Amino acid sequence: MKNLFLLFGLLALLMACQTVDPEQEKAAVETTLNDFFNAMEEFNYDAMRALCTTDFSVYETGFDHADLDGLIASVKSMEGANLNITLDIDKTEVVGDMALVLLQFNAAIESGGATMNIEANENYVLKKENGKWLMHYCHSTHLPNKNDKNMASLHLLKVPEDKSIDTLLDALNNLNQAIAEMGFWDCGYTVMKVVPDSNDEFNYFIKGNWINQQIYDAIHDSEAWKTITNNFPEEASSLMDDQIYLQVADL
Repeated sequence: MKNLFLLFGLLALLMACQTVDPEQEKAAVETTLNDFFNAMEEFNYDAMRALCTTDFSVYETGFDHADLDGLIASVKSMEGANLNITLDIDKTEVVGDMALVLLQFNAAIESGGATMNIEANENYVLKKENGKWLMHYCHSTHLPNKNDKNMASLHLLKVPEDKSIDTLLDALNNLNQAIAEMGFWDCGYTVMKVVPDSNDEFNYFIKGNWINQQIYDAIHDSEAWKTITNNFPEEASSLMDDQIYLQVADL
């Protein structure tokens, strides 16, 4: 009988040792999140990978990253900028080896003397693998940028029927890439074709999105911008000779 009581006592002790403290698990989940974004701020991609499952994915307003490589490519475009991320966690739930975190995300990207802010409502799914909490999935919904003055540049063009716009498109794509690499990937050019028969004078419309004057100045004063525009193809420049150009912003 003593042996039986001893056995029950050992089993109870073993079960107690295996009982997971919910608050400790929540803290471990949130530590993984914070470590992940600390690594992002430092552009430490190996550390980011070590904190994710092999099938990690992200759906973000305007971006659908099927794997971590897609997200890392976006982060790499900001190298050289000062990235400051703040997480305001609203709720963390842990059920077994899965966890859900709801939070408010804020990032300030400082580059060339200008700052672009990103605010979003986000939710994360984490998985516990081999005793370690790892990032598994993220869904991010961007909120309106409080610094966005809707500042834009507008270009109305008339491209002759015997000329191609491809050279201009290539040059603008180069500018967009340079702008993204400065950290201002929410800025740049969009080219649209005027709907046939809606206007006889113009057939292409180009919109440049600049958020505000500070960001506009930082981009246009950068060495990357000057290098590309100083070597702008003559064929592309000629298409803009007779353009109508405007800068616009919210009232």
